Amino acid sequence: MERAERWFERSFLVATAVLVAAGVFGLRFSSSTTLVVLVVGVVALGLPHGALDPLVARMAFATSGRYSSVTFYAVYLFAVSIYALLWIRLPTLGLAGFLMISAYHFGSDWYPRGTVFTRLGYGLTVVALPAMLHSSAEARIFALLGTQHSQTLVEISRVLAPLAVAVGGAGAILQFKKSRKDLLEFLTIVVGALLLEPLVFFTCYFSLLHSPRHLLDTAKSLGLKNFQSIVLKSLPILIATLVLGGLFYLNLPEVSMSGRIVMTVFIGLAALTVPHMLLETITSERCGSSGIS
Repeated sequence: MERAERWFERSFLVATAVLVAAGVFGLRFSSSTTLVVLVVGVVALGLPHGALDPLVARMAFATSGRYSSVTFYAVYLFAVSIYALLWIRLPTLGLAGFLMISAYHFGSDWYPRGTVFTRLGYGLTVVALPAMLHSSAEARIFALLGTQHSQTLVEISRVLAPLAVAVGGAGAILQFKKSRKDLLEFLTIVVGALLLEPLVFFTCYFSLLHSPRHLLDTAKSLGLKNFQSIVLKSLPILIATLVLGGLFYLNLPEVSMSGRIVMTVFIGLAALTVPHMLLETITSERCGSSGIS
């Protein structure tokens, strides 16, 4: 597991460097290619890190005699549906909530390294910093997600970004002696967030660093020791998620194909993140410091 995690960490660093270098020489993805990369990256490497949640719940609750698979899936699906409906009805609130949840969740990539403020600075850097040099692109993405206040959200991000970088960077510097890779990782995130198109940066970070790190940590906690076992355990939930995502895509309002894709990806991720984080919180409390991430 440690070898696989190192491989993904290095892949993130290399991919970001290559994409930034390509941008310097004027080579960029077209809009359609960016959407394809986003969908493939999220499906192949992003969604699986939550697909082990049923096993996490069983491990946390089965010993108490109160675990029921039917109840778990019912509650999980209810939470997913409620947040998706909230976003459709109140898109600004749904998007703002997702951005805040993501900042907190991405900060857990550094758990247990640094303080809670360091982790919050780290996560907020990932979420807010792309708006500094890509405010127009961010506003277009937010608008595709249904909000009529995209510019306001972008301006809030631009205000928070420098503070987030200062806090996250200070944390990485202070723990440099313990972990040199933290500073390199943080600097790579800063460079990627500033120089890459927002969707390209998100795909690179989410698919090559955040999701693999959480998936491998969870698999290790569950005693899954090889790639094949992880795939087999993740596949049923992944297939079900793709089916639900397809149904959601087909029932969206009449908007452009790119709008439908962006809405399906991000509203779907937001809806799945809510019960995923709730489960993380509950299991960490039950399992203590050795809990499941």
